[in-house]
Amino acid sequence: CEGRVEVYNGSSWGTVCDDWWDLSDAQVVCRQLGCGQPTAAPGSARFGLGSGPIFLDDVQCHGDEPSLQMCRHNGWGVHNCRHVEDASVICAGAWAAETTGSPRRSHRVGFKISLWLENGRNQCEGHIELFYKGHWGTVCHDFWDISDAQVICRQLGCG
Repeated sequence: CEGRVEVYNGSSWGTVCDDWWDLSDAQVVCRQLGCGQPTAAPGSARFGLGSGPIFLDDVQCHGDEPSLQMCRHNGWGVHNCRHVEDASVICAGAWAAETTGSPRRSHRVGFKISLWLENGRNQCEGHIELFYKGHWGTVCHDFWDISDAQVICRQLGCG
């Protein structure tokens, strides 16, 4: 697992600035992704420049927080950065996206569960995949109805 760090605010994705970025911050991200221990916490847009908003700056984790958003930072959208300062992580483990070649942008819905939609035309369309205990999996359609779909749509900020 490696790449630029992005966070989801409920409606869009944004990057994290590399000011104060270190292995303690990467530890939280690698754990959130189920990717083992961090081996590096590169800055300076090591994996390319992001686009859109920069959501977090001056992130200062202890390393034991359940999510990056729980770490100390300047506040959502408060920054003095440009995308040349996007933060990245390199984790020791691998995840399912590396075998399929498709990048996964997941949304945390609980302490140990993330979800995303795959093979859709946008982030609000596709089939559901959940990340739980270090693995991605699909959701069975038995008894699936519009009420279930509405919950997923709300969790992804898709209305």
